[in-house]
Amino acid sequence: MSELPLIGITGRQKKGHDVNGVLSVQGELDIDLFFASYGHQVAMAGGIPVLIPRHSSTEVVSKLDGIVLSGGADVDPAIHSPEDDPSLSKFEPGRDVHEFEILNEAIEKDVPVLGICRGIQVINVHAGGTLFQDIPDHANINKPYDDQHHKVCFEPGSVLSGIYGSEISVNSLHHQAIKKIGDGIKAVGWSKEGEATEEIIEAIEMDSNRILAVQWHPELLPGANPIFSWLIDQATK
Repeated sequence: MSELPLIGITGRQKKGHDVNGVLSVQGELDIDLFFASYGHQVAMAGGIPVLIPRHSSTEVVSKLDGIVLSGGADVDPAIHSPEDDPSLSKFEPGRDVHEFEILNEAIEKDVPVLGICRGIQVINVHAGGTLFQDIPDHANINKPYDDQHHKVCFEPGSVLSGIYGSEISVNSLHHQAIKKIGDGIKAVGWSKEGEATEEIIEAIEMDSNRILAVQWHPELLPGANPIFSWLIDQATK
């Protein structure tokens, strides 16, 4: 392992024509990317952030000390709830399969994982859980990204209560959330108060305690967020 832990971050894949400044002749080429705030938080916590490209093999996991499953498009409902209306989701072809494979390898090799927003949904669906298709009062997308939309309260004794205390105020940029919890996963945080009146699962831990996930975006909140310090601490064990 390097002196500083290497933290892989999954991301989105766009076409060149979706990104300003790309030459028109490059319009059909794929671009892998993630928002810089993920890497900034990893670096502040003492890690080295690197992108996990979409077409990388799962062998990349053996070179990493930790993984962030980042936010983005919905998980394809055909995977978790085929009876639901697919028009309520906007998903990114190929991303689900790739992240499931990365997660499989991380579990196999006991590499710590932090899931954020979409990441919590990927972890839950991977474990056989399901999602609510649309909970619009949680999609606080018309206000600043760091607007503290509601509170999350944590189960006493959970890893996340050790990180944050009994409750915190969070931002909220999602319109889907955990419905049925997956195997080997425990819910440890729930939405509370604020404008998002519907209580939903906002935080989970896997039985191994090496995988945590949250529904909000800690990387967008002010200052160094302690959940990234947890990831770096796990990555150095």
